[in-house]
Amino acid sequence: MEIKDAIRNTLKGETLANALGFVDYLIEKGLTPKWEWDNGIRFVKNEKSPCLVVFFTNTKNVGEWFICDVPVVYEPEWHSLTNELKEFILANIKICNVYKGNPCGCGSEPGVSKDIFGKVFNNVCTSEIQFINPNSEVLDKFKEIVEWWLTNVKA
Repeated sequence: MEIKDAIRNTLKGETLANALGFVDYLIEKGLTPKWEWDNGIRFVKNEKSPCLVVFFTNTKNVGEWFICDVPVVYEPEWHSLTNELKEFILANIKICNVYKGNPCGCGSEPGVSKDIFGKVFNNVCTSEIQFINPNSEVLDKFKEIVEWWLTNVKA
């Protein structure tokens, strides 16, 4: 199934428009979409990726999507991000809830401790950062991160 068709089959309204617009943006920037599993698409350039886009239907039968796997702890270049973008990333660190009896399903149960931009987080999921049903304001900020990634990471 084509990526856009799969997204259209899952999402509706503004959520759909935001997801399709973001996917178009990533493709226009030269990132290649590759299915990672049934509902996860990793965007890749030269075998590196700034993010994974996942879309799904939740337990309330509502379509949702999120952006995750932003590799901020793996690339030393990430320390040169502006403070504003670092704060944006830090505000969106994904913490596993398995220690509260609610597994998040990311496979990082119960998560690990990580130092990200000099701040230590406990129980961080393997996805590390997650933007759930991002609105246009969040997507604009994340596009700044992608632009920075395309310029600074050896991709």
